[in-house]
Amino acid sequence: MANGCNQNATGLCSTAEGNNTTASGSFSHAEGLSTTASGSASHAEGFQTFATTDTAHAEGNRSTASGSASHAEGFQTLANANTAHAEGNNTTASGVASHAEGFGTTASGAHSHAEGSNTRSLHLYSHAEGNLTTASGIASHAEGENTIASGLVSHAEGQGTIAQGESSHAEGDQTRAEGRASHAEGNLTVARGSFAHAEGQRTTAIGDLSHAEGNQTQAIGQNSHAEGALSIASGFTSHAEGVNTVASGLFSHTEGQSTNANSLEGVHVMGKFGAANELSYSWYLANGTDTSTPGLAAKILSNGNVKIDGTVSTPAADYAELFETSDGNPIDFGYFVTLEEDKIRIANDQDDYILGVTSAKPAILANSGELRWKNKYLTSDWGEVLYEDITLPPIFDDDGNEVVPQRNERRQILNPEWDHSKEYIPRIQRPEWVAVGMIGQLLVRDDSTCKAGGYCKPNRIGVATASDQGYRVLKRTNQNQVLIVAPQLYRNSFSNLVNQLEKLANFREEGYLTEEEFHIAKKNLLNL
Repeated sequence: MANGCNQNATGLCSTAEGNNTTASGSFSHAEGLSTTASGSASHAEGFQTFATTDTAHAEGNRSTASGSASHAEGFQTLANANTAHAEGNNTTASGVASHAEGFGTTASGAHSHAEGSNTRSLHLYSHAEGNLTTASGIASHAEGENTIASGLVSHAEGQGTIAQGESSHAEGDQTRAEGRASHAEGNLTVARGSFAHAEGQRTTAIGDLSHAEGNQTQAIGQNSHAEGALSIASGFTSHAEGVNTVASGLFSHTEGQSTNANSLEGVHVMGKFGAANELSYSWYLANGTDTSTPGLAAKILSNGNVKIDGTVSTPAADYAELFETSDGNPIDFGYFVTLEEDKIRIANDQDDYILGVTSAKPAILANSGELRWKNKYLTSDWGEVLYEDITLPPIFDDDGNEVVPQRNERRQILNPEWDHSKEYIPRIQRPEWVAVGMIGQLLVRDDSTCKAGGYCKPNRIGVATASDQGYRVLKRTNQNQVLIVAPQLYRNSFSNLVNQLEKLANFREEGYLTEEEFHIAKKNLLNL
C-alpha cells in the first residue's frame, strides 16, 4: 500500500503504515516513522528502525534487527545475529541467541548475556552485568564494576577484579585469580598458582594449591600456607603464621614474630626473633629481643638432643638412672640398692657401697631407652651414633612435574641386627628395670628409728635405720618412711675403717711402720 504518507508495502501480503515506512519483505509489517521491514515476516516499528532479516523485529528509536528472528528494541540497539535480542540504549547483541540490555552493552558471544552499563559478554555462554564489566571467557561471568572474567568458566565480581584462570573466581576489590581454579578475595590479593587461594589484603598465593591469608602474606611454595601479617611460606608444603615469619625450608613451619626456618627442611620455629640454626626436622623456640638481636631459648633436635637456655623446673627432686635387677625381678620403691657388676639388688648392712634408692618419681630419668632399642643405630666405641649422607630422589606430581628437587640428607646408620617387625617395649615398662635415685631428695623405707636432722644407713633388709653417719634425714613423712638427701656415692664408714686398719697392720708387718708409728696412726684413725 502506498499513499501521500509514503507508505510502501511492496512485499507479498505486507503492510506499511505511518510515514515514510517500507514493508518490502513478504508478510512484513512496517509502522511508525521511517521504519523498514525488509525481511520476510519481519516487523519494524517506531522511528528509523530496521528489521532486515526474516522474522526479525525492530522497535523503538534507530534500532536494527538484522539477524534472523532477532529482536532489537529501545534506542540505537542492534541485534545482528540470529535469534539475538538487544534492548535498552546503544546495546548490541551480535552473538547467536545473545541478549544485550541496559546501556552501551555488547553481547557478542553466542548465547551470551550482557546487562547493565557498558558491559561486554564476548564469548560463548558468557554473562556480563553491572558497570564496565567484561566476560570474555567461555561460560564466564563478570559482575560488579570494572571486573573481567577472561578464563574459561571463570567468575569475577566486585570492583576491579580479574578472573583470568580457568574456573577461577575473583571477588572483592582489585583482586586477581590467575591460576586454574584459583580464588582471590578481599583487597588487592593475587591467586597465581593453580587451585591457589588468596584472601585478606595484598596477599599472594603463588604456589600451586597454596593459601595466603591475612595482610601482605605470601604463599610461594606448592601446597604452602601463609597467614597473619607479612609472613612468607616459600618452602614446599611449608606453613608461616604470625608476623614477619619465613617458612623457607621444605615442610617447615614458622610462627610467632620474626621467626625463620633458615631453609632447613622440616623444622618448626616458634616464638620471637630467632631462626633454626642446626638440624633439620627439629623444634626451635626463639627468644630474641629484636631483628638485630635474634636468639633461641630452646631446641629439640632430630638427633634426640635437647638444649635450653634456662632452668628445668619439676616437682620431683631426684636424679635417677634405670638399672636391671640381678635376678630379673622387680624391686619396690624406697629400698637402698647396691651393685652386682652392672646390675642391682637390695642392699644390706654389710655392703660397703650403696648405689641409691629405688625411686617412684624421679625428676630426671637416665638410661631409660624410652623411644627405641638401644642398638637400633650403629655407634662408635664411645656410644656416638654414626651417620651417613644419602641422596633423596626428586618427587613428581601425577602430571610428571617435579615438585621437590633431588636433595641430600644426613641419616643415622641402621644396625643390621635391628628387626623393625618386633615391637619395642620401653625399659620402664619391663619389671626387671628399676629407677634408682642417686642424687637429690628421696623417699626411703625405714624401721621407725630415723630422726629428722640425723643420719641413716641400710639395715639387713635394705631399709633405713638410724646411724651416726650416712644419708642425712630431712623429715619423717610416714610411720615407716623418711625423706633423705642422697649424695652421688655412699660408702659404709665402718667397712672403710676396717680396711684402713688392715692396711696399717700390713704396713707394720712389712716394715714400713714402726710399732710406735703404727699405734699413733691407729689412734688418729679411731679419733682416740
